[in-house]
Order: sequence, then structure tokens, then C-alpha cells
Amino acid sequence: ETNQYPTNFDLPAVLHVLKPSADFGEEARSILGDIQTPRKGKDAGDHPPITPMKLGNRSDFDRDTWRVYEFICRHFMGTVSKDLKYRVTTAKLSVGMETFSCTASVLIDAGFTKVMTWSAFGKDEPQPPFVQGTQVAINDVRLIESQTGPPDYLTESELITLMEEHGIGTDASIPVHINNICQRNYVHIENGRKLMPTTLGIVLVHGYQKIDPELVLPTMRTEVERMLTLIAQGSANFQDVLRHAIKIFKLKFMYFVKNIDSMDAL
Repeated sequence: ETNQYPTNFDLPAVLHVLKPSADFGEEARSILGDIQTPRKGKDAGDHPPITPMKLGNRSDFDRDTWRVYEFICRHFMGTVSKDLKYRVTTAKLSVGMETFSCTASVLIDAGFTKVMTWSAFGKDEPQPPFVQGTQVAINDVRLIESQTGPPDYLTESELITLMEEHGIGTDASIPVHINNICQRNYVHIENGRKLMPTTLGIVLVHGYQKIDPELVLPTMRTEVERMLTLIAQGSANFQDVLRHAIKIFKLKFMYFVKNIDSMDAL
């Protein structure tokens, strides 16, 4: 998705629109006095970055719609704000052949997080009370054995990010893909927009992995999307790509049907 402003985009004009806001007008006026050039983003050729077009008030929206509008406004202001600055101090201690370290971070300038409050720095951490060459007494030595835990279920936003990284789908089709796997009872959405696989979804994936692992890897769909992009750019012939794709999926379908009995072992 495009997140790069066109060179002729009037950034100050948008801030002037937001100045009268009772919720973030003060921030908009402050940024106007020291507006920063946004970082160079990506131009996907679809549409300009999402930006506020007119001033809205809380009374104009229901609760959730206001949250979306406020997020768009604050995100825009964050893109033309100063960088967040903080100082990191790391203390390293040598004990015999082992080296241990502790790190503390202290905020210097909140920068863009003054408006993008959900990305706020948090609390300053206590500075390690050491200077170079300090010797300290060791009070206790323990060897602790533990295990790493399994990762949590993907959230909807994390899945969208992974699909974008692998070039799967577009802004318009990604929500459709997610809706399809929900409607087909492969996953259901839990609190926090987490996607929890159902028994049907788990068995289906394990079956595909047993017969043809490529069917559950993103590589095949990524390749199809890449070929579609070549068609759009005029670098590939539609009919050639269509025949190639049908041939691959036909062969995979025939192989899957031939080995379908492997599903019974699950």
C-alpha cells in the first residue's frame, strides 16, 4: 500500500484543517511551527496515503468511527513530526569467563509520539549505577533451566502484514481472503482479533502438509501474484500465464487426489 506523499502534496494545508480541533488542534498548531519532511515511503501506484480531508468532531461519529478518524489524523500528524529520541545506556559486567549486561533507556524528546500516543515511549528506566572499571560483589549465583513458550495466535493485523510481505492479495482482496477462511470454518476470530484455527482448519493444513506441503506455503500464491503483476505491467502475456497456472494446479490436483487416502491417517 502506498505510504509516500506525492512531491506536490500540500502537507501544511492538512495541518491548517486540523488546527481548530478540540482534541488535537494544539498538536497540529505546534507541528506547523516546526513541520518535518516525511520519510520517503513506498509508491505502490494505487492511491495516495490515507489522510484527513476535512475537520470532524466527536459528535459527528459513533464511537468506533471516531476512533478510526482520530487514528488517521494523529498518524498523519506523526508523519510530519520530529523523531522520537532516547538515550540507551548499557553496562557490561565480566564474571570469570562470562559477560552479563543490563540496559536502560531514558526519553530525551517524545517527538512524533506526542500525537501518536499509542507508540509512546513508556517510563524511563533506572540508569545502571556504574562507571567503567567499577568492581562489585556477587551476592548470588544461580543456574536456571527453562523452556521457550509457543507463539501466540496471529492477530488479524499480523496476518495482513505477513500477506503483504509475501505479496499475497491486494488492499481490496486481503479482507475477502480472511473473511473466506472464517466463513468456511477454518478459523474463528477471538477477543483481540486473534485468529484461532478450528479442528477442521488444523486437520486440513496437516493433510495438505502430508500430501503436498507447497499447498500450505505462501510461495505458490506469491508466484501467481507475481505473474499477475507482470501481466499488469505488460511484461507477460495473459493467456501464457493462464495456461501455465492451470497446468501447475491441475498436476497438483491430480497428485492430491491420487494420495487422498493419506488424509485418513490423521
